[in-house]
Amino acid sequence: MSFERERLPHLSAFLIVCMVWGLSLVVAYDLLDTGIPPFFLIAVTYGLGALTLLAAKVIFKKTLSISRDEWGYGILVGVMIFAAFGLQTVGLVYTTPAKSGLLTILYVLFVPIIISIVLRKLSARSILFASLGFAGIIVMSGVTGGDASMNMGDLLTITCAVMFAMQFVALEKFSPRLDTINFTFVQMAAATLAGIVVSLMLETEQYSGMDLPGSWVGFVFMGLIVTGLGFFVQTAAQRKIPSTTISILCCTESVFAMIFSCALGHDVLDAPLLIGAALIIVSALLSSVYERRELIG
Repeated sequence: MSFERERLPHLSAFLIVCMVWGLSLVVAYDLLDTGIPPFFLIAVTYGLGALTLLAAKVIFKKTLSISRDEWGYGILVGVMIFAAFGLQTVGLVYTTPAKSGLLTILYVLFVPIIISIVLRKLSARSILFASLGFAGIIVMSGVTGGDASMNMGDLLTITCAVMFAMQFVALEKFSPRLDTINFTFVQMAAATLAGIVVSLMLETEQYSGMDLPGSWVGFVFMGLIVTGLGFFVQTAAQRKIPSTTISILCCTESVFAMIFSCALGHDVLDAPLLIGAALIIVSALLSSVYERRELIG
C-alpha cells in the first residue's frame, strides 16, 4: 500500500501533463496559424523549456555539473524529440489538432514493435494491435465515408509517432540511472539547438510575418509548462511508474486533444472521426495492457 501511495503523486502529475499535452496541440495549431514558422516554434519552445530546467537546478541547489552519460544520452534523446516534434509541428500545418493527437498516440503501438524487431521476435499481438490501430486510421481518413481525408500532415504525424516510440524506449532504458533534471535539461538543449539550426536554414524569409507580441502567451505555455515541466514530470514518472501504466495514461492525451480541438471549433465530431478514434485508442490500450515491455540491452 505504501508503494502505491508513493506512486500516486507521480500518476496524478503525469495525468495532468497528458491533459496539458492534449491542449498544447491546439495552442501550437493556433500559433502556426498566426504565421509562426514550425521550427522557430520548436526552437523557442525548447529553449524556454531548457531555461526552466536550468532554473530548477538552481532552485533545488543541484550541482551544475553534468556527467558524460547525461550529455551523451541526453543529446541522443533530444535529437529524437526534435525529430518527433518537428514532424508533428509541420504536420499541424496540414492536419487538425484532433487528428494529430489521435495519430501521435500510435507510438504506444510502435514501442513493442520496435523492441520486438530489435530483439528479433515480433509477436502476433503486436501485429494484431497495430492492424487494429491502422484500421482506425483508414476509417478516420474518410475512405468509408465522411468529409475527412488523409493528407501529408497525417502521414508526417504517423512518422512522428515512430520517433516518439523510439524516444519512449530510450527514456525507459536510460532514465533510471541518470539525474532527472540533468537528463531532461540536455534533451531540451539539444532540441533547441537543432531547432535553431534548421529554422535558420529554412525559415528566415518567414520571420518578417511573425506576430511575436501576440504570441508570447502561447510561447510561455508551450515552453515553460508543456515542455520544461511536462518532460521533467515524464522523465521523473518513468523512474517510479511501470511503462505499461505510463502508456495507458499517454492514451488520454489524444482524448484531451480531441475534446479541446472540437470545443474550440477546429474539428467536428463526425462518425469517421469518432469510430477511427475509438479503434486507435482501443488498440493503444490493448497494446499497453497485454504487450510485454522488454528493454533493449
